[in-house]
Amino acid sequence: MLKKLFMNEGAQLKKGLALENAGKLDEAFAAYKKAADAGSAPGMHAIGNLYLHKNYQALTLPSLMPWGQDKLIPNMKEAYAWFLRAAEAGLPNAMSNVGVMLYSGTGCPKDEAKARQWLEKAAAAGVAQAQKALHDFFDADGGEPLPDGEYNTLLDSFCALIAEQDTPEARQIYDKLMNGTEAQLSRLGWRLAEGSYRIGGGFFKYAFPNIRKNISSAPVSTFRCGWASAIVVNLRAFPQDAAITFAQPNLVVPIWGIRETAEYVEYDASHFGWIGGRRHARVLRPAPGFRDLEAGERYPLRACAVDVPGLLEFLALTENEALFIDTGEKEYSVEVGCLTGGDVKVLMRYTVGSWDQGEAPAQVTNVEYRPAAG
Repeated sequence: MLKKLFMNEGAQLKKGLALENAGKLDEAFAAYKKAADAGSAPGMHAIGNLYLHKNYQALTLPSLMPWGQDKLIPNMKEAYAWFLRAAEAGLPNAMSNVGVMLYSGTGCPKDEAKARQWLEKAAAAGVAQAQKALHDFFDADGGEPLPDGEYNTLLDSFCALIAEQDTPEARQIYDKLMNGTEAQLSRLGWRLAEGSYRIGGGFFKYAFPNIRKNISSAPVSTFRCGWASAIVVNLRAFPQDAAITFAQPNLVVPIWGIRETAEYVEYDASHFGWIGGRRHARVLRPAPGFRDLEAGERYPLRACAVDVPGLLEFLALTENEALFIDTGEKEYSVEVGCLTGGDVKVLMRYTVGSWDQGEAPAQVTNVEYRPAAG
């Protein structure tokens, strides 16, 4: 009887994952719920992931502007409730999620003491994310990151798996990768951004946050600030000799750690947002001497195109990051790429307030590089 129950639970979990990957979230929920009702902690955890990562039954945040679009936000209370059930049923990954949510007060009242208890349980069970959270949140020993060689081998295995489809094995490897150093996490972010443009790739939309600073370790990330958009570039994620390319019809102003070079590239790619087929992209590079600043020294800032009080203090930018601000346009598109030698690789595309990869991969052809005059 127990064997039959276990086999049925496994079948429901497998069925739920297939439905989830196909975007059939109501049916995936029903399959996971059958497993959860039978006492399956992974089933409970999978439902929490639906709410948290797949915007299942998401809440609607109405736009304050008549031209804006309503924003969907995850139902964090439901996510927390299901993670808690799975944690109480003994699942280490759920314990880690509960700890992180309790620490930040996400979907539940903030409680650092309980957060630490759950994180310690998860860390003792070997969950790398919990070990890192203990170190970042409480300066506790979260375990040493993997040496670069081992990390890179594990990263290659992870990318090979998710190039085809999302799997439970890939998620387990991802937890180990998340215990990396800042440089290792930046490589993870680069590989995910680069891989998302492979033709036929089935990449799961993994997050790759820098937990300590609560911003992304992706090559490029963005958020709204008042009437403008801030675009943060993680310079550490780019190859040492690479430059950043910005193709956009409206002006995006470099604010911190980056400079105009009077270089540009032109290339062909499919239409995207307000960007035509033939791109005319600015080339920007880290500001001269910026990486050589003494500790605590501030790099001279350009005049900010918009008034965003406290933004730089909030971001606490380092010599490994660059900041851009758009000029206040409500609707604009930008395509961010990497120029190495004479090749351009598109990493991220952004339009009308959100990241959007478009209907097809950005296949770059007919690249023409123009160096600065003189």
